[in-house]
Amino acid sequence: MKIFLMILLVLVLLIVVICLSNVVASLSCRDGTFEWSVKYFGIRILPRKPKPDKPETPQKPEEASGPDAMQETPKPDGKDAKEQPDKPLRKTFLMDKLLQFLQDNVGKLDLLGSGIAALPGPFQKLLKSITWSDIETDFVIGGEDAANTARLYGLVQTGVQTVIEASKHLIHVKRRDVRIACDFTADKSKWDFSCKLKVNVGTILAAGIWLAVKFLRDRSQAKKVLVSDVL
Repeated sequence: MKIFLMILLVLVLLIVVICLSNVVASLSCRDGTFEWSVKYFGIRILPRKPKPDKPETPQKPEEASGPDAMQETPKPDGKDAKEQPDKPLRKTFLMDKLLQFLQDNVGKLDLLGSGIAALPGPFQKLLKSITWSDIETDFVIGGEDAANTARLYGLVQTGVQTVIEASKHLIHVKRRDVRIACDFTADKSKWDFSCKLKVNVGTILAAGIWLAVKFLRDRSQAKKVLVSDVL
């Protein structure tokens, strides 16, 4: 009996620790390179480390000999090389795409807020358990056209502050250093940022259990209605 109670106590303590623990997602973008990770108890669980590539089997000399091995890969002549399309000077950064997406969908933010407000209680508690912390931005708006640069700076300044303030009504927000500057001498913009998202595991489990119970209950009621219609 004592062994059973000890095992039960250990299980209860383990469940309590799991419910009080948090999953932390880290996001960062430096010099156009986006990185992310998900950690639990300080251990990275995502993304998984890539498996090492298998070493290639060396080719035997006799396999490399023969008439096919003597043939050289034809090189494009000067004419064909000139006809190849030029590569773009630089790739579109992630923040450029994100900013364009926000500008195209700014009118849908009110609809999103109404949808979140209509969520059931467990999912609203799930949102309240999320903490958006360590927010750091180092945005430097630049460009060749001064008017477009000034306009973009105003949009970014307003958009960032609006998103942060609006998020405070849904989740916990802890900002650290939000810097947005305008540089008319820069040829392109700089989008460096980092932040962390923390969510409570116990709240996730509670929302999942509530969703599973509701699904099974609705399914059972649907079967009863179907049987009554058949009879």
